[in-house]
Amino acid sequence: MTKPTQFDQQGYNVSIVGKHFQMTDAIRNYVFEKLAKVEKITDQIIDVAVTLDTQKLEFSCSILMNFIHFHIKAHASTGDMYSAIDKATDRVRTLIRKYKTKLQSRRFKDLTTVDIHVNVIQPLADDLKTINDEIEAENAARDEAEYSIHPIVAKETMPLKTLTQDEAVIKMEIGGESFLIFRGEEDQKLKVIYRRPDENYGIVQIQ
Repeated sequence: MTKPTQFDQQGYNVSIVGKHFQMTDAIRNYVFEKLAKVEKITDQIIDVAVTLDTQKLEFSCSILMNFIHFHIKAHASTGDMYSAIDKATDRVRTLIRKYKTKLQSRRFKDLTTVDIHVNVIQPLADDLKTINDEIEAENAARDEAEYSIHPIVAKETMPLKTLTQDEAVIKMEIGGESFLIFRGEEDQKLKVIYRRPDENYGIVQIQ
C-alpha cells in the first residue's frame, strides 16, 4: 500500500491511497480532474479520501466525501483503473444531486403557514438526518444488488463424452459453447476445455 498523499484542494483536504497499486502522477492528476467536476455542483466539501486498489485483473476506486452536514460513499470496480475512477466519481455526483433534490423537496413539503402568514420550516437537522438515512439505505440496497452472489437460475444435464483434445476443440468450434467437460481419450481423466478472452482455448485437468 502506498503512503496516503495529502493535498489541499480548493480549501479542502484530499487523501489518495493506492493498495496493491503503483500510484502514478497521471492517475493522481486524473483523480483531481474528476473531483473538479464534483466541485461544480457543490461548494461544501470538507475532505475527500480516495482509495485505489487492484486485485488480479480487477481495478477498484472507493471514494469517501465528507460535507458539512452529510457524507457520501461510492465504489466502482472495472477492468481498467481510469474507468473505475470515472464510475465512482459519476456515482458521487449522482448521489449529491439526489441529496440536494431530496433536501429541496422536503423543505417545500414541510412549509406551513400560520395565522400571521409567517412561513415556518421544520428544523434542518431533522431533515438532514432523515435524508442521510434514506441515502444510506439506497446505497446499501444498491451495493447488495451489485455485489451479492448471483443465484443459480438454471440446471442442465450434459452427457460425459470421451474425446481427444482435437475432437474437444472441434466440438467447441461447432457448438459455440464457452466450455466443455469431457473425458480424455488418452488418459481417461476428466478435463474442462474453455474459451479464453483472446478466442484461444485453455484446458483444466481435474485430478
